[in-house]
Amino acid sequence: MFLTSDQNRLPMGSSLGGPGAALWGIVEMWSGADVLIVQFAATKRALTRVAMVDLSSGAVTLEKLTSDGHVVRGAAVLSARPQHECGQWVLEPLSEIHLGATRAYDDKHPLVSFVRYTTIEGREFSMPIAIAEKHSRGKLVYGTKPVRSAKTAPPLATGNVGGST
Repeated sequence: MFLTSDQNRLPMGSSLGGPGAALWGIVEMWSGADVLIVQFAATKRALTRVAMVDLSSGAVTLEKLTSDGHVVRGAAVLSARPQHECGQWVLEPLSEIHLGATRAYDDKHPLVSFVRYTTIEGREFSMPIAIAEKHSRGKLVYGTKPVRSAKTAPPLATGNVGGST
């Protein structure tokens, strides 16, 4: 379930998933479900590590990483179906991951919290996390597009402003 990409090859199973998590990760991989691959680090300058978890439990891993202060540096979804040859597997790099945004689900569950994945091609898919008490925009856990602030945004040219001549 958890692999690392640093030179030390430290197992991450016990630190994120508890004892036996590495074995559970192998069982998850055998199930044939899609896998979330996340590259993360303790700080912006720290060595990166890689976690591979079943996509359905990806939100739990992302919540744990963010609550512990880790920075997500990269992410992808691997569709590795056991009935297919490895040449038919599909790796889709992600451009964004939003965690905890809410929306109406159905009549029984008027408000549900979701994790939303966006691929670099723009395809979006989301998975429910939990029943929500109140509306939330969620938080951007990972994004490849730099956030623009008023200080870094280029000034508007007069020709771009509506109503200018």
